[in-house]
Amino acid sequence: MTTDIRRVNEMEAWSALLSDAEFEAGSPEYRYETRLALADSMLERKVIDCGEWRELVDEAVSAYADDVG
Repeated sequence: MTTDIRRVNEMEAWSALLSDAEFEAGSPEYRYETRLALADSMLERKVIDCGEWRELVDEAVSAYADDVG
């Protein structure tokens, strides 16, 4: 089994958003749009497949719902 380093790096970037001060300081809409843009970018570059994209989008929607309460 081989590890796709590019995929690992991209998923680490997704996770790093959670501890990024600029990201956290943004509005709920900014954080939502940023998450969606990153997920879309990874899908377009074929770093992730449609199922993984859907999981990231679901995570973004859930986080947005939590943010706006």
